[in-house]
Amino acid sequence: MPVVGSGATDPVASEELAPIARHIAREAARLFAARGYDATSVREIVEAAGVTKPTMYYYFGSKEGLAEALVTAPLDGLCDRMRSILDREGEPRRMLARLIEANFEFVRQDPDRGRFIYGLFFGPLGSGLASELARFAERIEALWDEAMGRFVAAGLIDRSRVRGAVAALRGLVIVHTIEFLYRGTELGPGLPARLVADLLEGFARREAHR
Repeated sequence: MPVVGSGATDPVASEELAPIARHIAREAARLFAARGYDATSVREIVEAAGVTKPTMYYYFGSKEGLAEALVTAPLDGLCDRMRSILDREGEPRRMLARLIEANFEFVRQDPDRGRFIYGLFFGPLGSGLASELARFAERIEALWDEAMGRFVAAGLIDRSRVRGAVAALRGLVIVHTIEFLYRGTELGPGLPARLVADLLEGFARREAHR
């Protein structure tokens, strides 16, 4: 039985799953984003997808399993992408711009999924999703911390200001992402580099300006 909760597969992106499973996942993401997880019933999901309840249960096990599949596997992929950038990119400015772009590309790929995930992060948590979201929040925060550590090691940011720099970085990424998801503002190709420049302008060591 191909139940895909608990992060086994990304039902929206994976070519290994049947097209109907990806279709169900996309319709669920759209409904969760528009109405919220708790306010969306299984009946509404299957009606929107044009399938029966047994079909949805066959692929996802439950509504919660469907929600987890929309959260766990995609966020695992984002964290893996950020980890790869940190491991492979040595120049701090370029590395940070690529990390920011990875986060923007994540929401550009599926804005409904992005709105669902952001709604969970900043709104009432759906049943069973709180621990999953907390785990990913900790992983992503640790990756941002590591990125800022590279700036400290390179002498670009004073160690005493690193916490403020991390908070500013996260704030910039979140604000621009929310504006894209809810106001339609573009996340253009030059934006990540501009955000890195703005961050350094505010937090760079004085010696770095000389």
